[in-house]
Amino acid sequence: MKALLMSADGEVDVVEVEKPVTAAGEVLIKIKAAALNHRELWIAKGMYPGMTLPCILGADGSGVIESVGEGVDESKVGEEVIIYPGYDWGDDEDIPLKQFRVLGMPEPGCIAEYISVPVENIAAKPAYLSWEEASSVPVAGVTAWRSLTRHGNIKEGSKVLITGIGGGVAQAGLSIAKSFGAKVYVTSSKTEKIEDAIKKGAEGGVNYKYEDWCTQLKELSGGIDIVLDSSPGSNLDDYLKFLNVGARVVAYGSTGSRKTTLNISKYFLRHIKFIGTAMGSPAEFEALLKHMEAHDIKPVIEKTFSLAESLLAMETLAAGNQIGKVVITMDS
Repeated sequence: MKALLMSADGEVDVVEVEKPVTAAGEVLIKIKAAALNHRELWIAKGMYPGMTLPCILGADGSGVIESVGEGVDESKVGEEVIIYPGYDWGDDEDIPLKQFRVLGMPEPGCIAEYISVPVENIAAKPAYLSWEEASSVPVAGVTAWRSLTRHGNIKEGSKVLITGIGGGVAQAGLSIAKSFGAKVYVTSSKTEKIEDAIKKGAEGGVNYKYEDWCTQLKELSGGIDIVLDSSPGSNLDDYLKFLNVGARVVAYGSTGSRKTTLNISKYFLRHIKFIGTAMGSPAEFEALLKHMEAHDIKPVIEKTFSLAESLLAMETLAAGNQIGKVVITMDS
C-alpha cells in the first residue's frame, strides 16, 4: 500500500509499504481521508519528542472497516468510522498516563491507504459529515472541546478569546463556543481571517501584530473569561489588560516557540488560571461527537489534496494562510 512515510534517515515521502496485519482485538480500516496537524510538521523537522523511525505520519483519519482481528465482531465489517487517535489515556479524565501517545509517531499513522487499530479506538462516523470533514474532527476537535469544557468551564454568555483563528483547533473552538451560546472574539495577523470569523458568528477581532491589541480587545469585549490560546504571548502580564477576575487561559500549543513570562502575584490575586492541555480522553471524544451531531457542527476545510500530493499539502499547512483543516484523500 502507499503511505506518507518518514524514513530512518529523516526523509518524508509517499512510498510503498507493507499493508498492516490486523492483530487480535483490532480492525483494519481502509482510509478514505486523513487530516494534517502542525504535529506532522514538527515531526518532519525532527523536532518532536520520542522520535521513532521509520514511521507513517498522520494522527487523524476516517474510513471503512475492511476486516477484523480475532475477538472482534465480524458485523463491524463495512462500518464507516472515525479513528480516536490516542493510545493509553488511562482512567483519570483529568490527566493521561505517562505512556499516552498519538498515532503517527511512534505507532503507524493515518496518512496511508490502510491502518489497523484497536476496536476501542473507533467511533461511528456521523452520517452528516463527509469523509474529509470526519477526518478533521479528532485532534483539533477534542483539543478544543477539552479546552473549553473541562478547563474553560464554558457556559452561555461566556466571553471567549480564540487566538490564531485560522487553525483547526481555533476553528473548532469557534463552532463549539458558539453552540454553547458564548460570545467569541478572535485574533489574527490577517484581516481576512478576522472577517471570516465574524461571518461565522464571532463578535469581533483584533490584529495581534498591533502593539495595543490587548487594549483594543478590552474595549471591544469588555473583558474575557476564557482564552483558547495556540501561542501565548511572551509577556502574559499584557493579558491582564483584558482578562476578567477568575478568567481561564487554556494553552494547547506554542506555535511561536517563544518563552513566556508572567507576574504570578497579579494572576493569583485575580484568581486567574493558566492551564496547559493537549488532546483529550476517549470519553471526551465521544462527548464531542454527540455534541457536534446535536448542533450540526462541521469542521472547516481549507483544501483537499490526494495522497500523491501529500508533500504539497504539508507545504500548504506550513505556509499558515489556511482557514481550517488541510486534508489528504486516498488515491484508491
